[in-house]
Amino acid sequence: MSSDEYDAFEMSFPPNRDLKRIEWRRNLATLSSSDFSIREATMTASDARRVTDLQGACEPLSIRSVRDNASMISTQTVLIAEIDETHIGFCVSFPGLQEFDPLFIQVIGVVPEAQRRGLATALLHTAAEREPHRDIALATQDDNLAAQALNRRFAHSIGANIERLHLGTYRDHDLGIIRGMGYRAWIIQREKRIQS
Repeated sequence: MSSDEYDAFEMSFPPNRDLKRIEWRRNLATLSSSDFSIREATMTASDARRVTDLQGACEPLSIRSVRDNASMISTQTVLIAEIDETHIGFCVSFPGLQEFDPLFIQVIGVVPEAQRRGLATALLHTAAEREPHRDIALATQDDNLAAQALNRRFAHSIGANIERLHLGTYRDHDLGIIRGMGYRAWIIQREKRIQS
């Protein structure tokens, strides 16, 4: 993809003057349905922009450039949730390099207008279904009790246990965290099935 194609989708600053963002926020304010769909992001400037929009709306996430998000989409699994073609949530995950490594879920984000619809849980299920034989590693901030409760509910819903890990168990990069920012690491241990 050419530099011009990415540049056309980059967010204008300040964000409250960005026309694409204004239109998207208007669509969020008028969501008509509770039926959502989840799909894998494609390595296009438009999907990378969707992720940028979502990063800006889902605290405490940092906003990345369209170009950076396109690069992320090319190396990780990025799921986008939508209602009526309006992007409302996303999940970033990737399997560890070794067969016994977990699935790392780095980000789950849902815009406030679409919360309380089961979307975060659905994103977790969709990511987990792609790697059914792997445990799941993730991190939450110490004070994000809602995310911790979500992770416990999700683990319970798949019949798994969730345990706190020492932060150094996995690389910070794999967990998508910055050390010293108040994160806790967790492992969701799935039942191992014996293959015949």
